Amino acid sequence: MIAITYIGHATTLIEIDGFNILTDPNFSKRVLLLKRHGAINFDPGKLPELSAVLISHAHHDHLDINSFRYIKGSVPVFVPKGLGHFVGKFIRNPVIELKHWGGHTLPNGLDITATDAKHIGFRWLPIRFRNTNGYVISTKNARVFFAGDTRYGSHFKEIARIFGEQPPIDVALMPIGGYSPKWLMQGFHMNPNEALEAFLDTGARHMVPIHFGTFRLSAEKLKEPVESLSRLAIERELGERVHILNSGETFKS
Repeated sequence: MIAITYIGHATTLIEIDGFNILTDPNFSKRVLLLKRHGAINFDPGKLPELSAVLISHAHHDHLDINSFRYIKGSVPVFVPKGLGHFVGKFIRNPVIELKHWGGHTLPNGLDITATDAKHIGFRWLPIRFRNTNGYVISTKNARVFFAGDTRYGSHFKEIARIFGEQPPIDVALMPIGGYSPKWLMQGFHMNPNEALEAFLDTGARHMVPIHFGTFRLSAEKLKEPVESLSRLAIERELGERVHILNSGETFKS
């Protein structure tokens, strides 16, 4: 059984065959000068027992150190290669670095594989911690793909090639916001149409969009990404496979 709860931005709670995984936890009201829009309809103080936390990259909206106060220090935290030393200064959790296509199986049998992501994850100037990851979470019977933050590219077809055998990817979590103006943002983020293409490239059965409506990172209106995605999904007859969630809502597969 798979259940995806959308919390906001790139923060999701993934339940897969009894395991609970939290992605890019951010429960803060602000990221630097950017305020959060909308309520978090999820109580971080009531998180279930977590098996892992996944960090896609070092940008403040994806790596929010303050949010780790809700996470037990025994939970392993997966980060891109090179980010472990920095994260380890602020949290007491075991930190596991993964390079692209590198994998790690936890003692409980949960398998985490880092995938390529086309983004630049610097934290401060001078530019550091540039690496970015997506992740495929696998059990014996199910798979979930968390894309993190990325532009569109051939790496999505590579994911399908590597993970195309049984079990296939059941759910792909795809970022859809932060794309305007195109000349500035297309090297970092996907627009809704590109996110749909990426979803189809992976061969996943279902898509849950992320990275929208929470922090205003670019010029498009906050509701534009989901409105555009909804329209495109219907036009392309993908409405039954694309599941747009509000904060606190859950999709089950």
